[in-house]
Amino acid sequence: MKTTIRFRRIIVSLTIGAVQCLYAQNYFSFWSERWNNYLHEPENDLTFLHKRYFHDTVRVEEMKEAFLKYKDVIHKKSLYEGYDSVGFPLEGHGRSVMLVSPLKRHPNKKVRECRGVWAYPRKQVIKLIDKNGLSQEKLAERLNCDEERKWLDGEILRLEEPRWYMGFIVSPCVYWEIYDKGKPLADVCSSARIPDFFSYSEVTSFGFGGHWNRRLQAGAHLMGGMCGLSYLNEEQSERTFSVLMYQKPIPKGMNYLERPYTLELLEPEEADKEILRLFHDLKSFIEALPNKTYNPYYTTDFRIMAGRYYRVTVNRCGWLVEDYLKEYK
Repeated sequence: MKTTIRFRRIIVSLTIGAVQCLYAQNYFSFWSERWNNYLHEPENDLTFLHKRYFHDTVRVEEMKEAFLKYKDVIHKKSLYEGYDSVGFPLEGHGRSVMLVSPLKRHPNKKVRECRGVWAYPRKQVIKLIDKNGLSQEKLAERLNCDEERKWLDGEILRLEEPRWYMGFIVSPCVYWEIYDKGKPLADVCSSARIPDFFSYSEVTSFGFGGHWNRRLQAGAHLMGGMCGLSYLNEEQSERTFSVLMYQKPIPKGMNYLERPYTLELLEPEEADKEILRLFHDLKSFIEALPNKTYNPYYTTDFRIMAGRYYRVTVNRCGWLVEDYLKEYK
């Protein structure tokens, strides 16, 4: 019996060693086809949008402080409070928070003071709520009956399917449109219904559908499974810890880093040796990931958030990685 167990452990060790070698030679050789498909997903150049609106980032220290403040908070405030919103989405459009709205530049002051609920893609205002919380139905009707619709002229910027995330309102899906004389001139959107490579692989492999945050959880589980292939321990007693994954700042004179991601331990404050060992295993895994593994989040305060909060549980069954986003609906 002992010989059999020992033999099994040898086989497991050899298998893990082979996977690690394969991983080292080509970080995504195990799923190279999916990685190549992921890299060739249609992508728009958002450089101008970053320069115009999202030209600041959420600092690492701020993300760490947010974790301590919001890790146990269940947000009850509406994601859309104070913003126009898309509340009746059709034809592939999701619910959205509208960061730049035509209503805010309307010549009628009464309209400018209202919050609109829109239907997409028709660009109709279904509801107008004034500053006192009262519905302005006749005013909304006049807007929608305007045949020329020149009041639409200018930019529209919205985040699709936003979610609370440690006190921030975030989405990887940003849409920008511009109108002239009531007609659309151009529109740009992020590639972003896919938060990261792991979400992309999980969705296309096993049929997870729905909004990006559902894909995010499936991807986090897959990431844990891939990490477990490299760092398996049959004798592991259960440990749980929380981490912040973030993108390193790019040094001046460089366009990107080939290995841009790293990890910081958030909890527990007093980590034992086993947790520190597991943390360093996960950190090694994260720091081996190539550029573009993760897509950025956009926040309602016009910043880019290049971080993820994970709760990690490791036991003899393997690695379970969960994104904290699931607790913030």
